[in-house]
Amino acid sequence: MKKLWALLMVSVMLAGVLTACGNNGEKKKELTIGTEATYPPFSYRDKKTNEVTGYDVEVAKEVAKRLDMKPKVVPTEWKNMFSSLGKRFDMVANQVTITPERKKQFAFSSPYTVSGGKVIVNKNNKDIKSIKDLKGKVVGTTQGSNYAAQAEKAGAKVKYYKGIAQVLTDLDVNRVDAALNDELFILTELKNTKYNVKPVGEPFSENKMAFAFKKNDKDLAKKVDKALADMKKDGTLSKLSKKYFGADVSE
Repeated sequence: MKKLWALLMVSVMLAGVLTACGNNGEKKKELTIGTEATYPPFSYRDKKTNEVTGYDVEVAKEVAKRLDMKPKVVPTEWKNMFSSLGKRFDMVANQVTITPERKKQFAFSSPYTVSGGKVIVNKNNKDIKSIKDLKGKVVGTTQGSNYAAQAEKAGAKVKYYKGIAQVLTDLDVNRVDAALNDELFILTELKNTKYNVKPVGEPFSENKMAFAFKKNDKDLAKKVDKALADMKKDGTLSKLSKKYFGADVSE
């Protein structure tokens, strides 16, 4: 009886060990990704599946795959994006422009998008032709956007919104005088909307966008950099870029 009991105990312990080993072998570490999910074509919900997708999201998921990590997307409002970094998610994938001010607070990967900022106005507006004409005007933007600082630098008053859709809705009915946004957004998405708005002037800046991390999370940033470098080398980043924009906008 004692031998039988001992044999049963050994069997139970062995099963536990094997189960634990199996779980450890199968379970991948998560890479949590903060993104708006309201900013097409970079980050948005698929109308059929409701899953978050887009250029930034696909690039981030491919990075996770190459790091042997499981990607987990965490939809977050832009105004809460940076305060949630390191708490709710590991990195931000949302066309984050690298600026000197942000580099003081956060770590960045190498850029995966290069673009420029442009001015958007109501189609009936004939006064604003470039960013130089924004002095004293009201510019709509999302809270925490680098475009807010550029609007203020141009002498404009800034009105904050939850997302770009809300900005364009008010611009459509002249509640604000102008908006600033990425040239790629204008080329790919704005032309497909019904808003009574138009882009004007030449790009007023060159923007380099990258993944953002907590300042002290440089180890993860380096690993992501390596994955991005490999994606550039083997053509994966260019392929994703062309899928969304019809051209390579990664450099």
